[in-house]
Amino acid sequence: MPEQHANGGVIVPPLLSVCAAHLLERVDVLADDLFRTITTEIAPYAQLGAELAAEVRDFNERNLHEQLTCMARHRPVCTDSTRQCVRRRATQGIPLDAVLHAFRIGFRLMAHALIERAKEQPGTTMDDIAQASMATWSLLDAASQTVNDVYRETLVGLARADELQRLLLLDALLTGKNADWAMLGGTAASVGLPEQGPYVCVVAEHSDVTTMEQALLRSGLRSAWRPRPDGLAGIVALPDPSRSVGSTHARGSASVLEAVAGAVTGRAGLSPAYTRLRESADALRLATLALSSLPAGARRAVTLDHDPAAALVAAGHELALRMAVTLLDPVLAAPDRKDLMETLTAWLDSETGSTSEIAEILYCHRNTVRNRLDRVSRLTGRSLLRPADVAALYAGVRALGLRPR
Repeated sequence: MPEQHANGGVIVPPLLSVCAAHLLERVDVLADDLFRTITTEIAPYAQLGAELAAEVRDFNERNLHEQLTCMARHRPVCTDSTRQCVRRRATQGIPLDAVLHAFRIGFRLMAHALIERAKEQPGTTMDDIAQASMATWSLLDAASQTVNDVYRETLVGLARADELQRLLLLDALLTGKNADWAMLGGTAASVGLPEQGPYVCVVAEHSDVTTMEQALLRSGLRSAWRPRPDGLAGIVALPDPSRSVGSTHARGSASVLEAVAGAVTGRAGLSPAYTRLRESADALRLATLALSSLPAGARRAVTLDHDPAAALVAAGHELALRMAVTLLDPVLAAPDRKDLMETLTAWLDSETGSTSEIAEILYCHRNTVRNRLDRVSRLTGRSLLRPADVAALYAGVRALGLRPR
């Protein structure tokens, strides 16, 4: 029976050690036979170019030499060359089943040569041949397991490396580090986007990458996302870039807005459309500004066009908040401040300014609405009939609404 070493390697019976020592003298012939068989039976190997074919031939000899040397010295059969080869084949894109097939052919030829040599040894019994055959099968099983494990480990490593590269490229785009983008060999394809714009940038709170990607794919939209501690930042390719700019951008942005709104779990902001990926950092700032124009705790997606005044307030929020506190301080200090602010906010949000409409929303009489609005006007010294005063009150209310909760 073959011995199983503590490190998992197989130690072959003494008979095979003797046979392996003989085969080492003609390992180059075995390697040639193996190379011819592999390139005849396995299509991916048959299609290799001259340089890669020479590499395969060289590996065949090195691996056979390593295996036979371990057997001849009665040591656990080493897998170093096997692991090196499998990693190489995985990075070259040769399918796993083709790599396994090649190793099986190698062990088949080596086992046949060993058993034939064993039969020639004086005093060899059928039991010795059976033991030798079992040992070669154990070697094949161990090698197959090694091939499977190393191939999959390599693919995982390659996937992680590709993902890291993609994230680094997205970071370079979204932070405006164009030198890093160029140094890393950035292309639209490398981040999964089409070479031609237009694109929009999206910022979303507390959202899942997979959910967002799938929502956009259902609308036929390709995207690339960078997770952040507070959510996601991404670039979405708009459809039909070859059509007229204005209408296409509008329809495309509307599709993105609808898809993002359906997937977002917090606030989300979209930038205006842009044509060059290297403009993504500027677009990210505009998307962030659109998000910031929504009050904390909202669950929706908007563009800058949704509420330009709120976006302006968000752009200079600290200053706007100072002005809001100064302007609305008398209202905020009043005993009925909650009712006054609720009524003022409803009036500013109303499409018609109708006191009857606002009264219905607030479940009170329209005279109550009038009285509260008059009281706000007296406390602030601002007229609700003067556009400049209304704009100031609107900015103040929005600034207070954008304060973190």
